[in-house]
Amino acid sequence: MQQELGSATLVGPARAPAVAVPARPATGNGAGGAVRGRVVLAASDVAVAALSLLAGGTWAAMLIRVAGTVLAFTAAGLYRSRLRRSALDDLPRLFVSVCVVAAVCTWLGAAAPAVLWFAAVAGATVSRAVVYALLGRYRGGAAVPTLVVGSGEVAVRLAEALAADPGYGLAPIGLVGPPPLADPALPAALLGSVDELDTVITTHRPGAVIVAFPGIADAALVGTLRRCRQSGIAVYVVPRLFDLAVGHAGVELVGGVPVARMQPEPPRRWRRAVKRAMDIAGALTGLMLLWPVFAACALAVRWESGRAGVLFRQERIGLDGKPFTILKFRSLTPASAEESQVRWNIRTDDRVGPVGRILRGTSLDELPQLVNVLRGEMSLVGPRPERPYFVEQFTRTYDGYPDRHRVPGGITGWAQIHGLRGDTSIADRVRFDNYYVENWSPVLDLKIIVRTLGSMLSIRRR
Repeated sequence: MQQELGSATLVGPARAPAVAVPARPATGNGAGGAVRGRVVLAASDVAVAALSLLAGGTWAAMLIRVAGTVLAFTAAGLYRSRLRRSALDDLPRLFVSVCVVAAVCTWLGAAAPAVLWFAAVAGATVSRAVVYALLGRYRGGAAVPTLVVGSGEVAVRLAEALAADPGYGLAPIGLVGPPPLADPALPAALLGSVDELDTVITTHRPGAVIVAFPGIADAALVGTLRRCRQSGIAVYVVPRLFDLAVGHAGVELVGGVPVARMQPEPPRRWRRAVKRAMDIAGALTGLMLLWPVFAACALAVRWESGRAGVLFRQERIGLDGKPFTILKFRSLTPASAEESQVRWNIRTDDRVGPVGRILRGTSLDELPQLVNVLRGEMSLVGPRPERPYFVEQFTRTYDGYPDRHRVPGGITGWAQIHGLRGDTSIADRVRFDNYYVENWSPVLDLKIIVRTLGSMLSIRRR
């Protein structure tokens, strides 16, 4: 729960503004090439599944098999974007997926002989081998310009492997890092130091970036890499201690060096749609079920605050740094609008009456924000939105603070359920909030909501 008032004024040293990373139209192995590849693969799988009609059965049974095949292959990750495609690597997933489809079709009355399903595995494997060969040739002529961040042994090995094999779909245009001491010969031009990475990206506009041990702290690269992902630049990283076979579901080998692609940003459209649907359903359900609580809180606030009004309105900063007016049940009437915007904590303020303390202690003062959720100004779960004055101060003081605004602010959030509310570390909140943004899922939202409800029922004072 955010505070309406307080006394602390937080300032810090001004940080240099980040260089904007320009968007680059995706080609080859970028979004456009990846989509085309998935469409071709799906079309080949549909054709193989449709051939089941030749073995007998009805059109309805064939359609069930086709739909089941595409859905199962999608769930198994057979259409995921990869640097190196191999039909043999796909074979285990193909086999398991076809077995699942066969079981479901049998249950739905669209059964087929076992030999047909084995033929489907063989047919899908052969068709994929052909499609992969064709896509590999296309990739060679439409490789994505790639920047390798690092100039050490691993970075050089990656650049050499990419330059030697166009089938990866990534063409190294240069390295970023200190000049090598032992062997000055590099497989690509040295475009600048790591401190100049933002400028190098702005100048050369790569379609992909590979981070290969550049020799600086990882935290120094986080902001730049986030901006790269926001602008559509694919980001790959080399896992540390990779010689020990560090496991990672999305790791691929390039010249014997494992690289893992970071998730694209912003979140895919379906994720936004799912989150918005959850917000609308949750807010409507909350308003319908909790209207007696709303009425009781409103009456209690009216009794305690008199003519000051039941609702407290305050400007906050939400998605993409845009301001909006947040709603809360009033627990205190500020002396002035300025006091409300620039003071931090009212926990010990004598002006807070018993009703206000109960509302704040149970977080019931946040309930009107369900209306903000319905308006689309907030989400049920997300980083807590803050006032403009403090957003400016925290942006100047804490790295990564503006990155919280990549998603809508929330009534509750990952930081809040871990006790980071009120007078707690802003740096810790930034880390927890950005973790939430990077790892969002419907399950994570449900977990946060359940834990928030449990916290409210415990009626703790904050």
